[in-house]
Amino acid sequence: MNLKHIYFLLVGILFASASPVPDLIKETNLPSDYLLKINDEASYSEEFLYVLNKNRQQEDRPISKEDFDQNFELFVDYKLKVKHAMDLGMHQTEAFKDEFAAFKEELKKPYLLENSLTEGELRKAYSRMQEIVKASHILFKFPQNASKDDSIAVYKMAMKVKAEAEAGADFHQLAAAYSEDPSASSNKGDLGYFTALQMVLPFEEAAYNLNPGEISDPVITDYGYHIIKLEDRRPNPGQLHVSHLLIRSGENKEDQEDQIARNKINQIHQSLLAEPSIWPELVNTYSEDDASKANKGMIPWFGVGSLVPEFEQAAFSLKKKGDFSAPVKTNYGYHIIRLEGFKPVPPFEEVLPKIKSSILRDSRSKMIQEQVLAMQKAKFKAVENRPLIANLKATFTKLKGSPNAELYKALEALSKTSIHPIIQSDWKEATLGDFIEFIKNSDPKGGNFLKANFDKVYADFTTHLFSKWEEEYIYENNLEYRQLVNEYKHGMLLFELMNNEVWQKALEDSAGQMAYFENNRDQYLWKKRVKALVLHSKNGQDLSEVANWLKEKSLTEGLSNELNVKFLEKNPLLFTVNQKIYEIDKNELFTGLDLEQRFHELKRNNESILLVLGETLPARQKQFGETRGKLIQDYQQFLEKQLLTELKQNYNIQINEDEKEKIYRSLVQ
Repeated sequence: MNLKHIYFLLVGILFASASPVPDLIKETNLPSDYLLKINDEASYSEEFLYVLNKNRQQEDRPISKEDFDQNFELFVDYKLKVKHAMDLGMHQTEAFKDEFAAFKEELKKPYLLENSLTEGELRKAYSRMQEIVKASHILFKFPQNASKDDSIAVYKMAMKVKAEAEAGADFHQLAAAYSEDPSASSNKGDLGYFTALQMVLPFEEAAYNLNPGEISDPVITDYGYHIIKLEDRRPNPGQLHVSHLLIRSGENKEDQEDQIARNKINQIHQSLLAEPSIWPELVNTYSEDDASKANKGMIPWFGVGSLVPEFEQAAFSLKKKGDFSAPVKTNYGYHIIRLEGFKPVPPFEEVLPKIKSSILRDSRSKMIQEQVLAMQKAKFKAVENRPLIANLKATFTKLKGSPNAELYKALEALSKTSIHPIIQSDWKEATLGDFIEFIKNSDPKGGNFLKANFDKVYADFTTHLFSKWEEEYIYENNLEYRQLVNEYKHGMLLFELMNNEVWQKALEDSAGQMAYFENNRDQYLWKKRVKALVLHSKNGQDLSEVANWLKEKSLTEGLSNELNVKFLEKNPLLFTVNQKIYEIDKNELFTGLDLEQRFHELKRNNESILLVLGETLPARQKQFGETRGKLIQDYQQFLEKQLLTELKQNYNIQINEDEKEKIYRSLVQ
């Protein structure tokens, strides 16, 4: 489950249904800062207001008393479920702890000092984003476990190839011959266009410091040595918004599957050239990209270096809104692309979060970490116990190479004589015991920890300590962050509880499903239905041959397949067809039709429609196997109501009505 799932999970469960709260919720005399107590565990107004505001963030009208009371009842239901999940110990499992810790790492990032990066670094990245550069490179990798001599040899090889390039040798041919980048065999070192924050920092620095045609000295990255040739630089065209239609195909252009796809995309393109206004209809009917098809073919805004080069090149060649491309082949298949909008590079303030996020992931992060640690120490006015640290270093040095047990014994002895903390601050203090616990946790399997350098161990300890202090400080002092952390934690608990007690239980409890079905048979009925083949075609298509053929046919199980084979091979866009059982009252297509007449020709909504009707099925009750999807959904709702009823019987619920009324008055005012 990712962050997005959890983010919507809480709101979805909390406000999923509205069932009345029974009379066992009584008015009591509680302190004015309490809003709700469940078995003496208090909740405050700030939490209710947080979830209420999230639920109503699209509302621009004042909240009514009815809406307020309904949301409060749902809040009580939500807190009951969370309390029950906590009482079951769901938050104590290792799986929960690991997952929540990972989520919290993401949640806290925007609130940390780490995001207070220097204005110069941010502005430099944004300045580079005003340009795109096109570069080629040749990569020389280091051998595994490379020695200093190996590194020198690789560097000399890179300089030799650079000299050949500067002497006039074709750079792309050199890349094909020498580069150890796996993609060089196909792209000959050509990396296409990119902008700031899309390459590792040393590569970006080198590329942006070149003029077109220049070749860099060897540039070292984690991948090895690169020599880089700058091919071009130009203003950043910004971002595009496009829609597309995709026909999937095989990778080999000689494959029959690819030929069929190419034929289909070309026919679609010809239809579009003749009548551009039918684009939405073509996307809806033929596109094989389900994700974008559901949104009229639209894909999110993107800039240079974000998508596969073939798609990107075709998209950026479109000049004005509404222009569409010729068919474009990528690894995914054949695309037709239509330009829906374009915009320049966003203002600095708008793109700032993205720049921060990217910088924190590249090699600048080490420099930033050093700055952050200094800022944290200053924020908490931390003072380090230098004599004690010197004693620790001496102990590490003396016992270097000894078993860990000897180190821990010496450190424990030292802690008994050291009454002062190792780090003192206005916020908290860290003792020698905290340091000992840290190194034990860093070496849980009991390896030879003394191989590590003390300065590195102590640096890791301070980084860990001040990061922990900062997170605790933010949680205590930042309401927004505190509520966000609680929301995710409670959302995870609710998911586990609902999955165990409702969703998964409803899926697996076949006996319960059957009992619920038997007790509620009147909810599961088939209305009058008809077996039918329904063919749709745009007005203007000649369907006479198809109609004459269908008039002579009875509705058989394989009629739609037979129809497709006979008529769509030459013209795949002639029609679409669907053959199934239709509920008559739910489909206006059958309104007023003579169901005894086997064949019908209709004109509806700019379409020609052919129908072949078969057996008419009378209304009847559904069998258990015919309604399992709807039945499980209903059974889940039944189990959830049952769970809430039990919780309201088993927990003591108290509401501070004065506090509740005060909240409502403040919202209305």
